This record gives sequence, structure tokens and C-alpha cells, in this order.
Amino acid sequence: MKKAILFLAVFLTSQLTTHAWLGVEVPKDDKVLTNYGSSKQDSINGEAFNVFVWNIYKAKKEGWDSQFKSVIKDYDLFLLQEMLTTENVLNIFSHTEGVSFTGATSFMYKKDGKRTGVATGSKVEPTWQKFLRSKKREPVLSTPKITLFTKYPIKNSEKELLVVNIHAINFVSSLSLHSQLQDAADIIKKHNGPSVFAGDFNTWTLEKQLFLKKITKEVGMKEVEFKNDTRKKMFGFILDFIFVKNLQVLDSQVHNDLYSSDHKAISAQLKMIK
Repeated sequence: MKKAILFLAVFLTSQLTTHAWLGVEVPKDDKVLTNYGSSKQDSINGEAFNVFVWNIYKAKKEGWDSQFKSVIKDYDLFLLQEMLTTENVLNIFSHTEGVSFTGATSFMYKKDGKRTGVATGSKVEPTWQKFLRSKKREPVLSTPKITLFTKYPIKNSEKELLVVNIHAINFVSSLSLHSQLQDAADIIKKHNGPSVFAGDFNTWTLEKQLFLKKITKEVGMKEVEFKNDTRKKMFGFILDFIFVKNLQVLDSQVHNDLYSSDHKAISAQLKMIK
């Protein structure tokens, strides 16, 4: 607990000195979602599709562009957290051939208008998009975290794939995290089809971990496991996860070769259970 308090103090101080002076704005509901690029495929291949998940640390580490571009050909879905609409990020979102991106803005910096939040990319156009803000807000900047929901048609199936991309609220109580997770679970529970729930869950206490495992189990989701498990930890607890429902895990990995973020990218190859 002492380590957690110390870390929180350091984090809040850094926010005051690096971000708060910029000023931030939480967009109105009709300004949260933004779309970039276009997809070419008309459906997800339910026999095998690949999901890539990465907190990209606002793409501020050198080499992020080339590293992300190097994996695009191998994956069908891209769930990114800490998206920031810098010039290099927007260039990838808008000009990656055959991939469309949906961005969900948590907040914008008033000084330059840059948006931050989560983004989901796909080689198939989404048929449905929705976002939910966390009910509680982060300290200092008083900004929410955001969850993005998208659906995609599945080849030779009447069902659709639901993809839930989350950057969970961080420096708040376990109950506040539970509220955000439960809101996402309520939508997953209503979906009649396979689901992927993934992202940075900020589960850096035992209580937060237990809440996550309990809620995902209640909606019938299974956790994807990794043999080379070098995922980022805080105070000994893993932060990034992939959970699936009505999907078989064919393969999974942690991408130790990608180093242009403070989080390790994770991925899974999945197959629809008919």
C-alpha cells in the first residue's frame, strides 16, 4: 500500500507539471467518436482471425510508427489504448490501406485540439459503434476513461462479433473500477454472438484483479493465457488482458520485440465456436 501511495503521489505531481497547465475538455457525446480510413473486407473470417492489443503510450516513443506498421499485415483487429491524435498517428489511421479506425475520445487538450482515448482498427467496417464513459473521473485533470464497443459481420454466420476496447479508470477506488467494468459487462451479456473484451484494465491491486475476474466469469468470458507472459505489471499485478466469449483460442503471444511503449503488446488468434 505504501508503494501505491508513493506512486500515486509521483504520478499526480507529474500530471500537474506536464498536463494540467494545458487545459483539457471532455467532448460532448456527439463529438466523441471519430472515424478514419476505410476497410476492404466485408466480414470477419470466423475460422481464424487475429486480434492485436496495445497501450501505445500516446505514440511518444521513437520508432512507434514503424513498429506498428510492421504488424498491420498480420492482424484483423487492433485495439489501442492511450491513443493521441498526433500527426504520425493520424497519418496511420487515415492512410493505412484496407484498415478503418474508430477513435473514442476521453478528452481533448485545449491548446492544440489533440484527442486522447482509445481506438479500434479493423480490416472490416464496423456495423455498430458505441462508447461509454467511466462514471468516476481521474484526479487532477478530472477526466473520464472510455470504453469503445464495435460490431463486425462474420463470414457465413448470422451473428456478429462484438469487440470491447477498454482503458480502465486508474487512480480511483476499486469500486469505481468495478462500476466501469460492470457497465461493459452489461452490454456483453446482451450480445448474441462471440465477444472480445480487451485492453489496459489498470488492475494494480488484488481487489481490482478479483473484480475483473469475477465480472468476466459472470458473463461467460475466458481469459486468454500467454506462455511467454512478460506483460506489464504494477505492484506485481498484470494490467493488460484479453477475454473472449464463444471463441476458441488458437494461439497467443506477448510481443517482446515491440518496445516503443511502456506496455507490451499482446495478441491472440481466435476461432468462432459454432
